[in-house]
Amino acid sequence: MKLIINFVSKLGIDSISRIIGFLTLPVITKSLGPEGYGLYTYLFVVLSYFGFFIDFGYLNYGTNKLCEKIPGDIVIGKIISLQLLTLIFSYAILFIAGYFIFDPDKYIYILIFSVTYITQIFSIKYFYLANNKLYFNSLAELAGQLIYAGLIFFVFVMYPAVFTLIIFTVIQTTFIAAFLFIPFIKKHSIKIDLNIRTNLNTLKEAYKLGLATKAEAITSSFILLSIGIFLNDESVGLYNASNKIYLILLTVVQSMSYALMPLLLNSIKNKEKIKKIGLIFYSYILAGVMLFLFTFLFADKIILTIFGERFFDSIPVLICFSFTLLIWPVVMFTGLIILAFNKYNYILIISITSVIFSVMFSLILINIFGIIGAGMVLPVVAVGTITVSLLLLRRIADSENIDIKNFFSFKNAFSELSAIVHRKHSHSDREV
Repeated sequence: MKLIINFVSKLGIDSISRIIGFLTLPVITKSLGPEGYGLYTYLFVVLSYFGFFIDFGYLNYGTNKLCEKIPGDIVIGKIISLQLLTLIFSYAILFIAGYFIFDPDKYIYILIFSVTYITQIFSIKYFYLANNKLYFNSLAELAGQLIYAGLIFFVFVMYPAVFTLIIFTVIQTTFIAAFLFIPFIKKHSIKIDLNIRTNLNTLKEAYKLGLATKAEAITSSFILLSIGIFLNDESVGLYNASNKIYLILLTVVQSMSYALMPLLLNSIKNKEKIKKIGLIFYSYILAGVMLFLFTFLFADKIILTIFGERFFDSIPVLICFSFTLLIWPVVMFTGLIILAFNKYNYILIISITSVIFSVMFSLILINIFGIIGAGMVLPVVAVGTITVSLLLLRRIADSENIDIKNFFSFKNAFSELSAIVHRKHSHSDREV
C-alpha cells in the first residue's frame, strides 16, 4: 500500500506542484522582464556557490544511513551538526567576500536570500524518504508551492520587484522546512555536536555522494554563472527562460526512466532478458526525437506565448536546447546501465567529467557566441558525457563478458517488440 501511495504522490502531487510553479512563471517573467528575472536567477546561482557545503548530497547520504537502521535521532543530529558548522563557514565567507564583490543593492539582496541556507538545514526530506513516506515530502512541496503561488498572484502582481520575489522564496522555503521538521521534532530529540573532528568524519563519509550531487548541479548552474559574469543580467534571464522549458520537457524522459528502471535493472541481472535492453534504449531514442521535433518546430510559439515578446531572443537558445532533448535521453540510459552494475565510482567519474566539459565550453562558447553560445553548451556536454559513458560501458562489458552491442541492438529491440505484440494477440485470441 505504501508503495502505491508513494507512486501516486510522486506522479500526482509532484505534477500538480510543477503545474502550479509553471503557472507563476509567466507572471514573474512578464513583470520583471529579462533583466529583473536574470538578476534573481543570477543571485540564486551565486548563493548556491557560497553555500556549496550546506546541502552536500545529504539527501542520499541521510537516506542510506537511515536505511541501515541507524536511529533517526543520531543520523539527523550528525547531519544538522555538520550543516550548522558549514553554515557558519559559508556566512563568514559571504559577509566578507560579498561586501567587496557586490554593489550595495545586490549585497543586501543576497544577504536576505541567504536565509534559505537555514531553511535547507531543517528540510529533512531524507528522513521521510528512508521511512517510505515519500508522499510527505510531496505534500510539503505542494503546500509551499501553493503559498508561493498565492503570494505571486495576489501580492507580487501589485508590487513586482526582485526584492519581493526574494522575500517570497524565503517564505516558501521556510514553510517547507517547518512542514517537514516540526512533526519530527515533536516526537524526537536530536543532539547537536559541533566538534570539528566528529563533523569531519561525517563529511568524509558523505563526500562521494556529495560530490556527485554537486557535480550535477554545477553542470547547469555554471552556465548561468558564466553568463552573469561575461554578459549581463538580461542574458541570464533570456537563457533561464528557455532552460525552464527544457527542464519541464525533460521531466517526460525522467518519468519514463522511473517507470523503466526496474525492467532495465532486472534485464541486466538476468542475461536471458538482455534483448529487452535494446527495446528500452530505442524507447529513450523515440522520446528524445519526439521532444526534439516539438521543441525545434514550436520554439518561437512556446517562448512568445509563455514569456512574451521581451523574451524573443530566448528562441535561438530554446532551439539549441531541442538538440539537448534529442541526445540527453542517451545520457540517462547509459547512466542507468552503469548504475545497474553498481559502478558508483564510474558514476562519479561521469559527473565530474560533465562538470569539466560544462566549465570549459561555457568559458569558450559564451565568450565567442554570447547568449546563443550558452545554449550550445549543454548539447556539447551531452556528447562528451555519452562518449565517456560508452568508454566506461565497454570496460564494464569486457569485465562482465557481455557484448556491449546488445544494449543498442535494433535487431534485439525489434525482436522483443514483435514478441510483445505476438503475446498480446495470443492473449486476445484466447479471450475470444
